[in-house]
Amino acid sequence: MFAVALASEMSPDTRVNCIAPGFVPTNFADFLVRDEALRKSLEEKTLLKRLGKAEDMAAAAAFLASDDSSYITGETIVVAGGTQSRL
Repeated sequence: MFAVALASEMSPDTRVNCIAPGFVPTNFADFLVRDEALRKSLEEKTLLKRLGKAEDMAAAAAFLASDDSSYITGETIVVAGGTQSRL
């Protein structure tokens, strides 16, 4: 809803999109992946059977910032390896 609302205000000169990342191991969330069993459990919940990387999120952002996405606005792109949202 946020992306749609802001895109409505900013169009047609500015495109607005959001990225909804899945779990990405970072220093902030390191405690979740230190335990091998917990890490495996997190990986099994994704269709791709791996955790995301910062590079995965960066690739989505680069795509949305490029001319390749010139007809995309007001969207939330889920980058979560196929993990279903629990929201």
